[in-house]
Amino acid sequence: MQLDRIKGANLDKYEAYELIYLKTSVVFLAASAVIYFIDNLFLKSVDFASDPGQGTRMVLSAAVCLLVFGVMLLRYKLLRGFLLNNAPAYCAEKILFSSVISAIAIYSGIGVWFYIGYLLPMCVTTYIKGPKYGYCVALTSAIIHISLLYGKIRRMTEAGGGISADVRRTVGMAAGLYIISFIIVYFFGELYRNRIEEEFQATYVTEQFNERYEMLKSEMDEIIRKYSSLITNSGKLEESNKSLSKSIAEFYTLNQISQAIGSILDTKELLKRLNDIILGVVGGSYSTIILHDEESGRLKVHTTNVMDPNELATMTDNINCSILQDVLEKGECLLENNVDYYQYLFTCGRNINSLMCIPLTTSSRKFGLILVEHTMNNAFDNENIRFLRIIAQQVGIVMENAELYLKMKEMARKDGLTGIYNRQYFQERLQAEFKEAQKNGWPLSLVMYDIDHFKKFNDMYGHLFGDKVLKSVAEVVASTLRKNDVLARFGGEEFTILLPQTSLDEAFEKVETLRKLISEHVIEDNLISVSVTASFGISSYDECALTENDLVRTADDALYEAKAAGRNCVVTANRLYESRH
Repeated sequence: MQLDRIKGANLDKYEAYELIYLKTSVVFLAASAVIYFIDNLFLKSVDFASDPGQGTRMVLSAAVCLLVFGVMLLRYKLLRGFLLNNAPAYCAEKILFSSVISAIAIYSGIGVWFYIGYLLPMCVTTYIKGPKYGYCVALTSAIIHISLLYGKIRRMTEAGGGISADVRRTVGMAAGLYIISFIIVYFFGELYRNRIEEEFQATYVTEQFNERYEMLKSEMDEIIRKYSSLITNSGKLEESNKSLSKSIAEFYTLNQISQAIGSILDTKELLKRLNDIILGVVGGSYSTIILHDEESGRLKVHTTNVMDPNELATMTDNINCSILQDVLEKGECLLENNVDYYQYLFTCGRNINSLMCIPLTTSSRKFGLILVEHTMNNAFDNENIRFLRIIAQQVGIVMENAELYLKMKEMARKDGLTGIYNRQYFQERLQAEFKEAQKNGWPLSLVMYDIDHFKKFNDMYGHLFGDKVLKSVAEVVASTLRKNDVLARFGGEEFTILLPQTSLDEAFEKVETLRKLISEHVIEDNLISVSVTASFGISSYDECALTENDLVRTADDALYEAKAAGRNCVVTANRLYESRH
């Protein structure tokens, strides 16, 4: 029955993943359809009178879009349970979706970017079913795509009288698509393995808690039986009462911690809840969560109910004592029911007579310590230690999950080559900083720059050296920025810098200094030693633009003017009311 519950929980999780995939696919298809119709109806010069077939194709395209939306919704409503439990049918459905995307992309002329939808089924298949099925979907989709593409290439060859540049470009882009699809399957295959390992650990801990639950339930039944048989003995009745209360408290606490598995990703919230639960169950005077800083190797008070400023200062100043450091390093619990203030300096002047300390660790990480103190002597026993150790093990796993989530979130924000932020994160920060600038009346400057003659370096020294140029220039720029400034890769060799609370003149001075630093910087690789220059365009709210889009557009226009002026220079956008640099 326990295995059935685990499978059921996983099935619910997979259905949630499928729902996310469905929503993403529908949003993607809807956005693609809107772009396609806008492009054909308003942006292209199409004469429907002279080309009646164009109108027919538009109607057919709309019908295909509606049909795809309807089929996806129907599939989710009626067949999601069958598909998740039947791997071949699940893969076949994903291959069918990729094939439909391939057909639309090849024959509708919607654009190469539409192949994003071709990759979505491979991502979700690999993440849910594993890399074996992911590679199966990728390979089969590639074969179907090749067969669909063959007809188009044959017509292009016949129409052009041979293999034209368009045919070669089409074949090259198709090969690139296949390579990208297999890279994506590999990436999500690694995520799948990590997820399976985490689910195994979570399942193992859950089983331990369930076993403890059954044991506590058995103990409660035994206590109740003894309570009934010893009703006439007041001494034994009182003892049974205490044991029953303790078991109920343990059961409640374990149940609360069990519910937190995989649901709390905020470390601060998790530790605050843990501290409250410990105080309510163990009954200590003070409970403190101490975290370990890996960089400095020091302990730091994170969460505590010690409210007196003097007592808190005493604890904070002396928390890095050798005794607590040994508890963390050796992973052994500490129980002291007759506290010596000279041995435990963090208790000096605080009237602490009993304490216990439990390491908060996992197999791979030392997170910190749980410190519980009491003003009474002999307040704690080994049962308290045993119970808190179970809680610490569970919380350690949850903290590890939270760290992994934050790392994945940070990775999604970074550009893989240069290590700086990507365009998506830049757009998020631009929106947030623009709102702050409007709210507080602050200036907000935006810089667009790209490396001059970057193609020359690629052609002369190869793409690997070109990548080194991009990384090296990004490092130079990043080293000059403030903490709140944002450097992001906008695309190719083009970058952008967001400078909060910086006027146009201040931005010009800073960027001019930056331009000189770049031109003086020497990039070396084996026998190659070169220097590069960059062209810059600057705009500022509210001197040059009043909206986010205008801020980006005017900075981009200034960049193009800098390039037209001979490159290796800084150009500011037109001020709304004054002349410019």
